[in-house]
Amino acid sequence: MEQQNPDLKPTLISLLQQLGLYSQATNIEQDQRIDSLDVMGFVGLLKKHHIAYSVHRHLPSLVSQAAHPFVLISDHHAPKLLRRHGEQLEQFEQQWQACDPATIGEDAHLIMIERLPQQGSSAKAFAEQVSKRSKWYRPVFWLSLLSSLTGLAVPLFTMAVYDRVIGGQTPEVLPSIALGAALALSILVASRLIRARVMSSASNRMARDLSELTFHRLLNMPLMVLSRVGIANHVARMRNAEKVRTVLSGPAAGGLIDLPFTFIALATITLLSGWLVLVPLLMLLVFYLLMRLMRSYIQSASPTVSGEYQNALNELAKNLTQLKAAGQVDAWTTKFARLCRENSRQNFRYAARNGLMAAVAHALSLSTALVTVFCGIFLVLNQSISAGALIACVMLIWRITGPAQLAFSSTQKFTLLKGAAEQFDRFMQVKTENSELRLDVPDMSCAPSVSFQHLTLRYGAEMEPALSAVNAEIDAGEIVAVIGPNGCGKTSLLLSALGVIEPQVGYVAINNKNIRQYDPELLRSWAAYCPAEPDLFPGTLAENLRVADPDASDEQLIDALLAAGGQALFSALNEQLDAPIAGDDSAMLSAVEGGYISLARALLKGAQYLLLDEPLANRNPDAKRQFIRTLESLRGKATIIFTSHDQELIQLADKVIILDKGTAAYVGPIPSQQPQTNSDTEQ
Repeated sequence: MEQQNPDLKPTLISLLQQLGLYSQATNIEQDQRIDSLDVMGFVGLLKKHHIAYSVHRHLPSLVSQAAHPFVLISDHHAPKLLRRHGEQLEQFEQQWQACDPATIGEDAHLIMIERLPQQGSSAKAFAEQVSKRSKWYRPVFWLSLLSSLTGLAVPLFTMAVYDRVIGGQTPEVLPSIALGAALALSILVASRLIRARVMSSASNRMARDLSELTFHRLLNMPLMVLSRVGIANHVARMRNAEKVRTVLSGPAAGGLIDLPFTFIALATITLLSGWLVLVPLLMLLVFYLLMRLMRSYIQSASPTVSGEYQNALNELAKNLTQLKAAGQVDAWTTKFARLCRENSRQNFRYAARNGLMAAVAHALSLSTALVTVFCGIFLVLNQSISAGALIACVMLIWRITGPAQLAFSSTQKFTLLKGAAEQFDRFMQVKTENSELRLDVPDMSCAPSVSFQHLTLRYGAEMEPALSAVNAEIDAGEIVAVIGPNGCGKTSLLLSALGVIEPQVGYVAINNKNIRQYDPELLRSWAAYCPAEPDLFPGTLAENLRVADPDASDEQLIDALLAAGGQALFSALNEQLDAPIAGDDSAMLSAVEGGYISLARALLKGAQYLLLDEPLANRNPDAKRQFIRTLESLRGKATIIFTSHDQELIQLADKVIILDKGTAAYVGPIPSQQPQTNSDTEQ
């Protein structure tokens, strides 16, 4: 398929309109970032608006069963919007008109719409993803059947050797028997290898798609929810896909698939020995009951401290510098040693019980074979069966107990898989921040006006309000300073103005429209935010700056860094944009130097709406003078809200918002005498 096609944007808009999704269509039509769409952008927007889809090669059966309009993309023709109307195929060109199905080439791809956003997410999202990959069921079934049938070769040929070659004294038939056995074994090995490849491919695709869905869902979760849940839970969700891969491509999956085909071995034993088949049947029943008891015994020893242990490791990775600076390393080491000992003890007990289960399963398998031999001896002595038939039956026992043993010894993996599926289903039911009620596009051509209306925010029921009934009006193009003591709610006010956190009471309005009506992705791509604690990524200076604008030139990067007051940082890096600033092979920058990069990112976007949290908190005189010049150059062109304790920066503001314990104590022009705050003592 072509990677870039300017016709895909109008095709997508027409598709959404025909689906009745007019808000989504308007959102895409007004999005100034989208000049043209490639295929990946097309399906990415379907994901954004929670429209379930699937991509297929052209199949007449799919077209005849289509419930919604669908898109056809070909290498040789412009994309088409099609639908099935009764028994007729129609194409949309300003209006629906009949279309000849023969015009659809064999190289075409169909993007089929499966579910609309109003219909909600499936409660069985995991099962739905499995059902989409049903193509591998049929080859796995036939390959397993073939391997089960050819697996009878060795026992049956062994029986033939005992009964015909040895018992019948006919050694001349031995070469033909050996040739048949070799052929059957070759087919058995080949079928197992092919099945393993099919299962590996299916599990890899399944894990890939689950990881992609989970990652996309995480990106669209409200940022407030993401920060509250914690990084460890996000990592656990991403690892669920690996659990699926491990189970579906591991030996446990093979045992589970082979288990239904044990009826072939049971039927063969019945034909060879009659009632002797009761022995493996009874032992399978005992096996099942005992394994259920053992599973409960093992689950009672499941480690309970592993989550706390992992959180301790995450805490160390995140807060090592703070722990060392606070002199708390010894206390943390004592805590970690306790968790490590307890985690090791619990894992040892859990592993020991799993080992006991494996030993019991193996003992039961051996016992089944022995009981079969003892019972079969009497049948041989009574001449009910031949000695070769008894030997064949004993060999077939392993075709029954082997898959059962493997499946039951892997019950813990299947329990993990079930838990992963349930967690995936719950996660896919969580609402994202994208909805059809939040699709308005902000006016990105001019500075906005901002209004805080009775803004009240509480992070927890047991906590004091971070913001309490804050009211403020900010005109377009104004520079506003938010001041007050630490912990008074300044950062919370900025994050509310960005739409990152949503208050419980009141709202923020941009251009006289509730911020909740705007598309959150478009709003944040338009606005520029500089956090108080900069985030740096492994890589070069240029790569860190281009996080804000991937298409920025080197000159634009340098101009933004200098406008942020980062001349000293740039000089220290020998004025090299490709200088590494974070990673294993370079020293970490200080928070002050990282602040220049964070501020430069905000300025690089060229946004008309800037939110700056403690810019230039280090009070570097040269950097401050440059930043003051930057603010003056932006006055009237952008609406700027910044927090600061620096009186010189505050004097630049057209208006100040003084917060005290989350309440707006004063909103308006800078008074002749600044009200006394605790900011000076907390700098």
